[in-house]
Amino acid sequence: MTGPSVRIKRLALGLVTGWLVLAAIAPMLAPTTDEVTDNEGPGAAPATAESVRATQLLAEAFPDGAGTPAIVVLRNPTGLTDRDLAEVRRITERLTGDGRPAGVRGVVSVATSSEAAGLRSADGTTTMIVTGIELDPADPAFGDTVEAIRTIAGDGTGDLEILVTGPAGVIRDSVTVFRQADTTLLTVTVGLVLMLLLVIYRSPVLAAVPLLAVGVAMAVTSAIGAVLARAGVVSVSEMTASIGTVLLFGVGTDYCLFLIMRYREELAGAPDRYAAMAVALRRVGPAIVFSAATVIVGLLTLLAADLPAYRSLGPYLAVSVAVMLVVAVTFVPALVLLLGRYAFWPLKTHTRTVATSSPWGRVATVVIRRPALTAAACLAVLAALSAGLVGYRESYDAIAGFRAQTDSARGQQVLSDAFPAGRLAPTHVVLDARTALHPHLDAVEQLSARIAAIPGVRQVTGPTRPGGTAPDGPASLTALADGAGRSYLSPDGRTARLDVVYADDPYHPAALDRTGQLRNIVHTATAATLPSVEVLVGGESAAALDRRTAATRDATIIAILLLGLITILIAALLRSVLAPLYLVATMVASFLAALGATVLTAVVLGGRAGIAEGAALYIFVFLVALGVDYNILLATRIREETAAHGTTEGLRLALTRTGGVITSAGLILAGTFAVLMTQPLDTLFQFGFALAFGILLDTFLVRGLLVPAIVRLTGRSSWWPGRPAPDRSVAHLVRTTTTTTANK
Repeated sequence: MTGPSVRIKRLALGLVTGWLVLAAIAPMLAPTTDEVTDNEGPGAAPATAESVRATQLLAEAFPDGAGTPAIVVLRNPTGLTDRDLAEVRRITERLTGDGRPAGVRGVVSVATSSEAAGLRSADGTTTMIVTGIELDPADPAFGDTVEAIRTIAGDGTGDLEILVTGPAGVIRDSVTVFRQADTTLLTVTVGLVLMLLLVIYRSPVLAAVPLLAVGVAMAVTSAIGAVLARAGVVSVSEMTASIGTVLLFGVGTDYCLFLIMRYREELAGAPDRYAAMAVALRRVGPAIVFSAATVIVGLLTLLAADLPAYRSLGPYLAVSVAVMLVVAVTFVPALVLLLGRYAFWPLKTHTRTVATSSPWGRVATVVIRRPALTAAACLAVLAALSAGLVGYRESYDAIAGFRAQTDSARGQQVLSDAFPAGRLAPTHVVLDARTALHPHLDAVEQLSARIAAIPGVRQVTGPTRPGGTAPDGPASLTALADGAGRSYLSPDGRTARLDVVYADDPYHPAALDRTGQLRNIVHTATAATLPSVEVLVGGESAAALDRRTAATRDATIIAILLLGLITILIAALLRSVLAPLYLVATMVASFLAALGATVLTAVVLGGRAGIAEGAALYIFVFLVALGVDYNILLATRIREETAAHGTTEGLRLALTRTGGVITSAGLILAGTFAVLMTQPLDTLFQFGFALAFGILLDTFLVRGLLVPAIVRLTGRSSWWPGRPAPDRSVAHLVRTTTTTTANK
């Protein structure tokens, strides 16, 4: 072994050892993921939203009603019996006694007030116990408290069914669903990727290399992410962790595949494996770096969003891709070099030149002969799939997003059957004055009447004049509360609340539109009659409306920012102005087709409530950022081959030689995202389906047919204003590398 080869082997050994040690030690030095997971923040409205300020004001003015609501539902289809009501008293006493779970307060039930008629259904089959949990939903103790409430409540006996739902139950079930599915997600992903790699490489050793690389990246990323989350730099939720796992396996195996397949190709003409790896890194390395850069840039554009859900997803995943990139261009080549010929066992260490008679060679022939027809057919398919967008609608109901039965989902259904739909999540109108509101109760009542007149409003409750007379002082304040003990006027008399119950689903788009109308009415009315009073509209419908408004703004800004930055990156890589334009245009077309197919499959045919909140933007960012990988790899290879063999033959060779590797990479990436379809939440199911479908479109239709057809039609103008530079051929580069190594 020559001197340079010894030095390279020692460097490779140092790199592999260093990464393995880092992957083993880093997780032990960092906080655990459970300690820094935030499952409440990502689902919140922007901090400056009116609904958030209304919630804060309600908590300050009505502390007894503060906290995240948990609702214990008791149902007997034959009618509640004395024994069932005894269960209500038992649960209420346990939740109000000295041994009550941490954070529980403000318990209201038919056992706390004989006048709490609103807590019992009209048909007498259902009642509920409402309590607040004064803990941060991100605190692990929050979940413990919900579970403690469920333990106290039990499941019921006989015909009595007992369930725990409400926002607290939904949050807890969401976390539980994610965590129970994590093991399945990881197992299925590893199994799928290993199977595909074995088919592609036909070598168990080489198939294990990408999996080991991803494992190293996951360990390091988890540690870095936990440290950054503890410092408040990034936010990590259960959904972020699930998507991060799939993303690392997808892009990690793709980057490894790009490098290893080019390495195998170069081995056929290189004097040794070190020269072959040097050529492979110099040829495919820039494409891998730029591919990773587009994903990182795409994820970081989410920081421009107002919604916490968008901002929380990007940084952590960007860190994971950056770590995976470094692992792919350092650890992987070093490990492959150390394995030597054993890496390809039981195959030989070289590959044959791909013949033009191969499947992708035949595809190249068709594209070159009939580019216009090929492009037209591809565009027709994309347009047909995009037609599914006619049925597009969004769902803001977290309960409706569960694809598996949970305690909270079942409880919500029982409540929906027994009570008016809007009763489950009333809208709150909060009036805050610098002085007492008692003299202005006439104006408050008039405001209530105007709200009650809005189509779709079923009921409005709030402070009124008891017996038709205004209260004289604090002793009269008890009359300003409902039978369940909920106060509508604060103890200091400065803050009042109106609870507005809708006749329909409070998460339906119609309810959100009505909330916007309600805001306009109360703001206009109070400006005229109560100019010194601040009025805010909050509640679940208002929060969903604020998220929808922010999401519309965020989608526009992020789309423009992402497409602009990716266009600049492609232009810098290809040294062209025209090429980035048609490449980005094809990615947008692919996104519209994938989203249309998802709407058709999940909503129109699948009967789901709609596309999950935020899913469309996630799909756009990931599809554009990931789909550009294959376009970059293909475009850089076309430039390389065109410079050496001319436009027509260069296009043929580029498509033929990259067809197998890009197809393999696309199948792996699509397969890993398809694993998300096993998750029992609409957000992940729809996201996984759209990404898998869109990546397959990019792999076979866009990259395999449409882009080569466009290049064929535009010829050398594809690279305008530049031209493919007279780069040295691969063989020349191999000879140069070999000579340099020998001279050393």
